[in-house]
Amino acid sequence: MNSAQLKNFFLTLGVALAASAVTYGVFFVMNRDSAMHRAAREGDAMAWLQAEFQLDTGQFTAIKQLHDDYGVVCAEHCALITKARNEAAAAGEQARLEKLCVDAMTAHFRRVAALMPPAQGERYLTTVLLRISSYPHAGAPSVQLSH
Repeated sequence: MNSAQLKNFFLTLGVALAASAVTYGVFFVMNRDSAMHRAAREGDAMAWLQAEFQLDTGQFTAIKQLHDDYGVVCAEHCALITKARNEAAAAGEQARLEKLCVDAMTAHFRRVAALMPPAQGERYLTTVLLRISSYPHAGAPSVQLSH
């Protein structure tokens, strides 16, 4: 390779690296505060759900209604489990209440998934069902990234 070819090679390599860096930078800036990440960071489960599973307005409205209705059931389960723990109820009773909670959450999540397009519903179930398999029953499930 003569010096002109070598110079051309390094110039091309430099332009390619610069273009790659600019492309990465633009991508990073455009995606660092996506709706999904913002919702998760803020703990907004419904905004996360809408962004992550690309729900249209009708799907989102129906799912939000399910979520709001289920919130009452979830609060009741949490209160019963907390009371049983605070009163040192028998382990069998605590386990029964925790199973009731998990079964209710599972049914709720399946109802939510049924309102989504099939592929999104399956992906949703894969995401949320994993979270309840080791659920500590210390309040409603969260979308926080650390959980």
